[in-house]
Amino acid sequence: MISKITSLSKNLSFSPHWLNFIAVSLRPIIRLLVKNKVEFKTFFNLTRELFVEEAENYINKTSSDKRGKISSIAYQTGLDRREVSSIIKAPKSYNLITEQNRSREAFIMDQWNNDPMFCDEEGSPLDLKRSGPGLSFESLVQRFGKNISHGPILNELIQAGCVRLINDKVQFVTNDYVPPSTSDETKVGIASLSMNRLASTLTYNLSHRKNLKFQRNLYSVRVDKKHISLFETEVSNMMNDVFINIITPRFDAIEQKHETNIKSEQSGPIGLGLFYFQQNNIEAEAQQ
Repeated sequence: MISKITSLSKNLSFSPHWLNFIAVSLRPIIRLLVKNKVEFKTFFNLTRELFVEEAENYINKTSSDKRGKISSIAYQTGLDRREVSSIIKAPKSYNLITEQNRSREAFIMDQWNNDPMFCDEEGSPLDLKRSGPGLSFESLVQRFGKNISHGPILNELIQAGCVRLINDKVQFVTNDYVPPSTSDETKVGIASLSMNRLASTLTYNLSHRKNLKFQRNLYSVRVDKKHISLFETEVSNMMNDVFINIITPRFDAIEQKHETNIKSEQSGPIGLGLFYFQQNNIEAEAQQ
């Protein structure tokens, strides 16, 4: 990938090394989003808003000239001025992004529940044959499913309890579609904060030459593959012991020296994070 990056250097408005940075650092996050069916369009719209917000913050910090801010943001992000203007003027709301990127499953179920073609005279959803021309689940998906095969959609809706399959007939149960999740809300919150804190430290250290924030990695490339599980257990136990008996008491002592009970004078969360990692052939991923 390094040779490819070098060849691109004359065609980019930024250092080509950031392409490798994006691919390597975002791949685990993208993997998690794909696993949990976060659609690219949602990701795109949200990151576009974040690009504009961060560009605006950067310009506010680095320039006292407020004129031509939209043009400056467009230059900084590569977005069209009209896009920037509409994003700045639009209310910031996850609800709006969610509505703009509503799931295929929910949209299909709503159409099945409301479209006269797929309802009886009383307005109730008809039972549909599984596939084929005419009134079938396949034709419903072809019409409202954003150009996707009906098979994966049907399996998802069955698992979600929105439809049932009886004698090769697909029966409507409810259009209250709730996507399944492999991660609970608490875990997602912890993960997002951990990623944000680590990324903030890395961003600071990449932007400064002096007074860098503490950032260390300790790793080995010599462990026998057969012993990885045992290695993880021993390292985790060691770190847990050090964390409880050494780091936490010292951290508490430092905190007590500088703490205040006055809410208005208290900082946001500050501290350190510790985690075990195992890279699975990151060099190969970087070459993709």
